[in-house]
Amino acid sequence: MSTWKIRGESVHTQTNTITYQLDMFEQFQVQDLKVGDKVFYSDSIHICCVCKIMSITIIDKITITMQIIDQHHSLATRHLRRTWGLKNLDIFKMEDIKILLLNEEEEKILDSLWKAPGTLEGMAKYEHLDNHLFRFKPVAEEWIGDKEKQKYRYQFFKSFAKEENLATMNWEHFEAIGEQLPAFQMPLLKEQAFGRQKASMDRYRQCFVDLLFGERSIENRLDNFYSSPDNRLPGFGQKSMGELLHYLLPNYYCTFTNQELYAIEHLYDEATNIKEKYSIGSRIYHYQKLINQSYLIEKYLTIVGRKTNLPIYYEISCFLRFVFYIFKNQESFNVRHDGEEGAQYWMYTISQSVNPGSFLDGKILTLHHGKLGDIRHFKTKQVVWKRHRQLYKTSHVPYLKTSALFQFCHEMKEGDYVFIRRKEDQIIAFGQVTSEYLFPKFPYAPSYRKVEWLKISKWVIDGRLYYRNRLINLSRYENTLTYLLELISE
Repeated sequence: MSTWKIRGESVHTQTNTITYQLDMFEQFQVQDLKVGDKVFYSDSIHICCVCKIMSITIIDKITITMQIIDQHHSLATRHLRRTWGLKNLDIFKMEDIKILLLNEEEEKILDSLWKAPGTLEGMAKYEHLDNHLFRFKPVAEEWIGDKEKQKYRYQFFKSFAKEENLATMNWEHFEAIGEQLPAFQMPLLKEQAFGRQKASMDRYRQCFVDLLFGERSIENRLDNFYSSPDNRLPGFGQKSMGELLHYLLPNYYCTFTNQELYAIEHLYDEATNIKEKYSIGSRIYHYQKLINQSYLIEKYLTIVGRKTNLPIYYEISCFLRFVFYIFKNQESFNVRHDGEEGAQYWMYTISQSVNPGSFLDGKILTLHHGKLGDIRHFKTKQVVWKRHRQLYKTSHVPYLKTSALFQFCHEMKEGDYVFIRRKEDQIIAFGQVTSEYLFPKFPYAPSYRKVEWLKISKWVIDGRLYYRNRLINLSRYENTLTYLLELISE
């Protein structure tokens, strides 16, 4: 059985049965709908129930009967529009689409949110993490590095941190740390920490015991570990301490060198207050809480996916170092509107039968107007529809096609930007409109606009951006626009 999202009215949910109707021209939306299918039913502001299709009848109108099977929760549409895996759903972008077939991953995400609705607002709040994770995904393996070496390090520190081993630790055992931590690859740093014994072994042992097994709160233990002149490890700096913390407690903490701290402080607005309020140990405690509360791990697993069987905080640390690198190289993760103020962004689709080389060489966008003629004569979409009925002597109006004609003439402006899509999953060009709407001098030729190509290539779209209409205005779909602009910038 398939799973669908249907948009209707909340008044329909006042009984256990929903009767939902569509006009005949919307039949294409329900062509794969079957009795028994599952439906997430929504109004304009939230998904309000889960239903099961009971019947579908087509007589003058399309009538769908659904039985409500779960109505204990609701999911706000404004948050769903900002959730990875759902933000690009066409039903959020086009009013003409009222019914949408969900793929398996989309159904899985919605189902998990429906079962735990309290997570949705938090997932949406930290929406900006999604784009960073998306950019990390193709380079994750490179940043994760040598997995076998990492596995050996974890095994070393797992044995090292046992209470019975710490109780008998001697200088040679302690020196072995210098061979494991990346911070000590620089000989001078290694010499500073391990060149000679700078305190009694009791002090070295007590530092580890206090951190791992102390009775005080972990926040206080971290402060002691980082800052106490009597308890911190002699010769260790913040980088080596941050690495050591992770390897000693790999299931609880990321590595916290200056790179990870920098990344967190640029990813989270809340980090500013934490930085001002707390000392370094407490700050790390609160930064780790911030990572967990921002659903970064859940988002990482959904977008990037597990790359190792090592502790997840190792992979999160690699991601944070990647973010540090990006910010330090002053790359922007935000949408840049480089055109004139108020410029719009459009998606224009060409048929697979069209030769892309010839199309791009022509440097024009075209739409066939048929018998309608010069669209400048029509002041509203409704007038276009009415004229179409008169000219073609039919009650059936191709609403999407005629609406696109109206937009092409009246709403698209000189200076607007346009993405050219050839296949469902492929962008082949990005350009700027350089003319007003132009009506052809030759009979049967299409209306057209001139365009200048700013970028020509082939970019594969990761995710569904499926539009039945040949032309769609993307300007108000911020997430989709951000995704496409970042895609063509690579």
